[in-house]
Amino acid sequence: MRIAVVGAGVAGLAAARTVAIADHEVVVYETAGAVGGRVASRQLGPYLFDTGATSIAPRGKALEGAMLGELDTSDLVPLTKSVYTIQYGRISPGDTAKAKIQRYVYRSGNVRLPEMLAAGLDVRFATPVDRIREVDRCYEVAGERYEAVVVSAPIPETEEILASLGDPRRFANARYRPCLSVLLGYAVDAGDRPYHALLEPEQRHPLTWLSFESIKSPGRAPEGHTALVAQLSPVASVALFNDSDADIVAETSVHVARLLGEKFTQPEATSVVRWRYSQPETTALFDTVNRPGQRVVVASDGVMGGRVEYAYESGVMAARLLLEDPLAR
Repeated sequence: MRIAVVGAGVAGLAAARTVAIADHEVVVYETAGAVGGRVASRQLGPYLFDTGATSIAPRGKALEGAMLGELDTSDLVPLTKSVYTIQYGRISPGDTAKAKIQRYVYRSGNVRLPEMLAAGLDVRFATPVDRIREVDRCYEVAGERYEAVVVSAPIPETEEILASLGDPRRFANARYRPCLSVLLGYAVDAGDRPYHALLEPEQRHPLTWLSFESIKSPGRAPEGHTALVAQLSPVASVALFNDSDADIVAETSVHVARLLGEKFTQPEATSVVRWRYSQPETTALFDTVNRPGQRVVVASDGVMGGRVEYAYESGVMAARLLLEDPLAR
């Protein structure tokens, strides 16, 4: 069976890898110039940031077997510090149950995971797919024909692709929120802290997540420096989404300095990453969206949940659904 996968995020790569392991031909089409989707990393001078998924928690899902048992673990760093909460400007210990969940990061950036998942796959970069055509009981994707397709784009984009095929499936329950990730490098030592990140659980403050990249993993900043990723709330992200990077950094820096102190007023390295489809606030159900016998299936965090391990799980499930088809035997 020859299968096309639209999107080289974690869900798409999981589907493609599962198909390839089963000895079927698979081609992955990716709009961007790199794999990973929202599992992304960026280097700014001596600072290294995870701009999307801050950590990865396999939680016993299919990703655990791949990440810990099949892929190289030499770059993997178990997180030993937990997430604290911000309430009314005060920092306090977070949910003790959640603190027991084992989380990991990659020393060279979390993008290392999708890079390893993509090894050996035929990935066509800079190849956007906005439509699929059915021709002679096959599906035409980017000018080539396939017997089946996995669509792993964010749900709003998936809906448009399926509409081009005349596919009536709808995802009324799947809604995404935007997020601005602000990368900040400071020539200041954050000191020894009992946490690697801060969360504002009510999401009422503009600053809802602050990841200390230089605490969670070695080598993210020079000695005596601090690398931070500040993620803004959905409301703040919508309000500032089209503003200049300079204005977004200035606004974010004020909130960081109020929380951490005046020495964090002036970052020396900055950048802004705009995630239009950051995480699904609500999701559709995989089994409702995808039925046995369909040859165009959907894999996405929008049909399972907004975490890396759920995206991976959806990709594996989508691939298995196709491989169970008699055509695949």
